[in-house]
Amino acid sequence: MSWKTKTLPVVFGLIVVSGSAASRGEDSRDPSHFTYARLYCAPDGNTRFQDMTAELRKTEFAPPAPPIHIGSDFAASRAFFGGFEAGWGARDLENRLNHPTPATQFGIVLQGVFSITTTDGETRRLPPGSVFRLEDTSPCKGHITVVGDQPGFLMFVR
Repeated sequence: MSWKTKTLPVVFGLIVVSGSAASRGEDSRDPSHFTYARLYCAPDGNTRFQDMTAELRKTEFAPPAPPIHIGSDFAASRAFFGGFEAGWGARDLENRLNHPTPATQFGIVLQGVFSITTTDGETRRLPPGSVFRLEDTSPCKGHITVVGDQPGFLMFVR
């Protein structure tokens, strides 16, 4: 198959997070709900994960096409790609070197596998199609991101 006919996984699919039905490979059967991981800063400055579910309402989005489910209208001013070398962040994990996100933003895994570890030790493995929201800006202690054994690509939306 040539690169021209190869397709990437659907970007806005159900996020895969540890401990959830999604991490066991189950897809949502209800298009009116979308779940993603939120990485936020707790009052003590440590990072935590929270599963967020957006309720989506059937909307005439692009007539004459049939209605689709729409919701969680976040304002965004920029979207850009990030490319990461295989193993990026592994030394940070070894040394427990956390970093905050530079801005509140969504990340969408396009290629590769990313693992994010919070200061409380929870790690979530994010394969292609995963959507996550980073809110742990400074002065939060931050998180550690590690890329798997293949290069990884994210789309960031701010």
